Amino acid sequence: MNCQPTKCALCGVPSSLKCAGCKLVVYCSPEHQKKHWRMQHKNECAKPYEIVRHSENAKLSRNEEVGRFFLATEEIPKDTILFTEAPMVIGPKWNLAEYEQRSTTVPCVGCFADCQLGLYRCEACQWPACKPDCPGLENANLHALECGILRFGAGPKPKHDPEAIFDYYRYDALLVLKCLALQIRNRQLFDQMMELESHYEARKGTPFYREADERTVQYLLKNFLNPLKKMEEQQGKTVLPVNDAKTLHKISGILEVNAMVIPLSNGREICGLYPIGCMLEHCCMPNCFYTFNTTKGMKLTFKAGRDIKKGEHLTTTYTHSLWGTQQRREHLKANKYFSCTCTRCADATEMGTYLSALKCMGIDGNTCAGYQLPLNPLDDTSEWKCNQCPIQVEADQVNFLLSKIGEEVDDAMDRKASVKQLEDLIFKLLTFLHPNHHFLLQLKHSLIQMYGHFKGYATNQLSDRVLEEKVETCRQMTKVIETLDPDSFRLSLYAAVVYFEQQSALVEINERKLRSGVPKLDEGVQKNYNEALHCLMKGKKVLVNEMGTQQGKKLSEEIEKATERVEAIIVSLK
Repeated sequence: MNCQPTKCALCGVPSSLKCAGCKLVVYCSPEHQKKHWRMQHKNECAKPYEIVRHSENAKLSRNEEVGRFFLATEEIPKDTILFTEAPMVIGPKWNLAEYEQRSTTVPCVGCFADCQLGLYRCEACQWPACKPDCPGLENANLHALECGILRFGAGPKPKHDPEAIFDYYRYDALLVLKCLALQIRNRQLFDQMMELESHYEARKGTPFYREADERTVQYLLKNFLNPLKKMEEQQGKTVLPVNDAKTLHKISGILEVNAMVIPLSNGREICGLYPIGCMLEHCCMPNCFYTFNTTKGMKLTFKAGRDIKKGEHLTTTYTHSLWGTQQRREHLKANKYFSCTCTRCADATEMGTYLSALKCMGIDGNTCAGYQLPLNPLDDTSEWKCNQCPIQVEADQVNFLLSKIGEEVDDAMDRKASVKQLEDLIFKLLTFLHPNHHFLLQLKHSLIQMYGHFKGYATNQLSDRVLEEKVETCRQMTKVIETLDPDSFRLSLYAAVVYFEQQSALVEINERKLRSGVPKLDEGVQKNYNEALHCLMKGKKVLVNEMGTQQGKKLSEEIEKATERVEAIIVSLK
């Protein structure tokens, strides 16, 4: 995703002297190397690995599309900090969903806290802020970076028309503008950013290019950059040396390929560019993960997610671990411009989870207990074949079915379907999909949280049958989670929710048993409490790296309270 740096990390002149430790940065002289080490690089230089270009080590490169990769030069223990890195730039997400584009609750341009359109504004550019004196408004790394350019905007016209307001305050264009404005504050950093991969030529003619042109490029030119250019001509001075449409499109491509999503403690997501972080190779079963320090400038920390052997590639993932193979590969091809061929993608059963398997309809009405799987998961046009009977299905038929099911699932999630509606949809889809299919897991994860928390479905209101089904569903989901994320560093929040809901159902089942007269030393009662406590212990463990998020902190507090309760019950039963 990134090009090998060719300019001195300190002064920006063309250079070739590499850092001997990480080989990720270059210098024009030993003096500049020493100075940069003291200023910054001593916190970034990672020594248990090196960067290798494919041409330098062809035998170790698994994929011709991987031009360069990080290679472990020694054994790396789990949780080892590989490197930390400050962002080049941070800002609102560049890829807002349509509902986010039309929300009256927006991120403050100074600190990204939620604020209401029209309540407070930056006095200089009139963009919405959480308060007039928000510290981020004058911070050179935050709003002050682009504020001088936004001042050239005339504001929404007419001022009180909701459509005009939504059209003018396009937060998904701000990150592109921030990247462009880097050249004012730090031309060296801007040039370094422009060396990141943008796939400019490949993006031409794609929907992503057309959308970026309409929603971002032309918007920025019309509202801010053309008026700025006019001022530059009138006053005979240059503020932004580079501000043409091609550069804006390249920046859009750089963000599409390289930007990383940062979850804030308030539940909002923003994006950042990290030149070293974006270099890690993708794998659907990665060995590394990253966290963000939202209290210290959004600093990125990359860690080893498991013990890594000498000679392994260091990998992260650019997709969701609970997407099916088809979804993951389509996303990577469309947004990252490569086709994944990792071991998980090459395995039709996805490590035995059957996350993408379809239920076989059988022959001439005769039912079949088998499941349809792609003959070649790495071929988008591959036929699918039952694992128990001769029936095969064309790829077009599979794609049509999954497209329709996907639309139905998305609709149910978007409109916040009721418990009954989710139950009915799950029952219907079990006719076509394996119980572990990713569409069903999505619905089940929502349903187990609705059981016990929605009006009319409080835990003590659930029937014995529903409680038992909830526990069994959680157990099935846990098997999938622990197969796809055995070291618990990618599905932490998702898994913690499942563990918490599983224990709550087990505790309720036991309370009903005890009230009905079952002895407290009954083997089944003891087993359920021990399983509940085990779930809570696992929930605590997987949340260790999620304490920087609001959801992680809240869930951790709930698990802590539940743990104290279950431990007290277990002691009282002895």
